[in-house]
Amino acid sequence: MPGTVKLARRAVDTGRILAGVLATRLTGRPLLLSHLVTCRCVCRCRTCLWRGLVADEMTARQIDAVYRDAARAGCRVNSIWGGEPLLRADLAQILRSSRQARLRTVLLTSGYHLTERADELAPHLASVILSLDHPSTRHDELRGLPGLFQAVLAAIELLRRRHPGVQVVLNSVISTLNAGAIPDLARLARELGVGIYFNPIETGLRNAAGLVAEKADLAVSPDVLSDLFSELRALRRQGWPIRNSRNYLETFIGGKKPFTCQARRVAIELRPNGDLTDCLDRSRPVANVLETPLRELLRRPEIHRLRMTPTDCQVCNNANVIDCSYIWQLRPESLLSLARVHLSR
Repeated sequence: MPGTVKLARRAVDTGRILAGVLATRLTGRPLLLSHLVTCRCVCRCRTCLWRGLVADEMTARQIDAVYRDAARAGCRVNSIWGGEPLLRADLAQILRSSRQARLRTVLLTSGYHLTERADELAPHLASVILSLDHPSTRHDELRGLPGLFQAVLAAIELLRRRHPGVQVVLNSVISTLNAGAIPDLARLARELGVGIYFNPIETGLRNAAGLVAEKADLAVSPDVLSDLFSELRALRRQGWPIRNSRNYLETFIGGKKPFTCQARRVAIELRPNGDLTDCLDRSRPVANVLETPLRELLRRPEIHRLRMTPTDCQVCNNANVIDCSYIWQLRPESLLSLARVHLSR
């Protein structure tokens, strides 16, 4: 019976994603809200592009209005990340606002101090995505925070025991710092009974002049990445809890394959200070939701055109970005993968 219930929930969640994508395709309304709530962080990760990027942060009251606006504008999923969101003392209030706006809420966190706050946060969450880059205390060194690996394990144990309705997923950034540990990370996820997905490092942010690849030295070679993703695909076929879609894994097998990026059509991104950003030029905000309500901004012809205009940019490696492009194309396996990571409980 539990397996039947899980399959039924997965079917419902996939249906919600499909309905949202169809609505996006018909109306141009976004499906996903990606909200960087803070650039403050407890970690010192060499792979990070976001720490300290923006100092100002919207208040919980301002965020509440933005979330209600986002829901009315068509968003169905709210991905809350950082920096470290747990550094916000008002995070429970922010999550409550998201849930009350009827957004399926996903929290991305390092997991540090999550055990202390899980009881106040979990009731508002559909999923928690915990960052883990090595299956040992080497993770502490990579993230520059002693005790972090054990904190992640403790958070997983607590959430599964006391909040089984919250989906727990691991996220690992693949770089030259941990490439040799990727199969062992997948094995650890299987032992812990949680899903895991992998993202090759993003080497930089794009501005008007193009990609500023400040982390290029940490990127693994295409051949190494191809071998890793071939192995992950094989493990996935064997039933291991690899949450990347097959479509996504095969994008990198044999060298990164071209794809038509549709991420701007599916998702919108907000920074801590309320800036609405365009991934093709993150150095210059499109607008600010504290000056003009989000729903009004999305109705503006110039912003609608910006979001819906095709782009040949393919610099992103992130699974969410690439699978957003595939779900726009209504590829069933990518729809299911997105539902399994972000919605299934």
